[in-house]
Amino acid sequence: MRKAVLFAATITMVVGVASAEAASSATTVKVSLKEFKVVPSTKTVKAGNVTFSVKNVGKLPHQLVVVKTTLAPGKLPVKQGRASEKGKVGAVADLEPGKSGKVTLKLAKGKYVLLCNIAGHYQAGQYIGFIVT
Repeated sequence: MRKAVLFAATITMVVGVASAEAASSATTVKVSLKEFKVVPSTKTVKAGNVTFSVKNVGKLPHQLVVVKTTLAPGKLPVKQGRASEKGKVGAVADLEPGKSGKVTLKLAKGKYVLLCNIAGHYQAGQYIGFIVT
């Protein structure tokens, strides 16, 4: 029994270290959300782990959705006031004004759109193109 407990503790520590290493080796992109803009600290990163550190600096709730797509940033199909999330790789859920959130994603080379998908926000221009090389 004691060996099983030690083995489980060792596995837990190894998994924790691997997760911490992945997060620490990620490129960080700071993103500000406001009416009606998505403002990343950079619009191009290298493929791999990318942490989006998001802050809502606006006066309304916002969110960040990361979509991999070959469509132009403003050309995603819209239904009932929301952009299609086909190709979604991750998101930071709704953030109230002044609140922050983070998500770390493993991004492959390609074109992405960073957007707020609260009804009407994408249509109001709250999106930006993002490239992973």
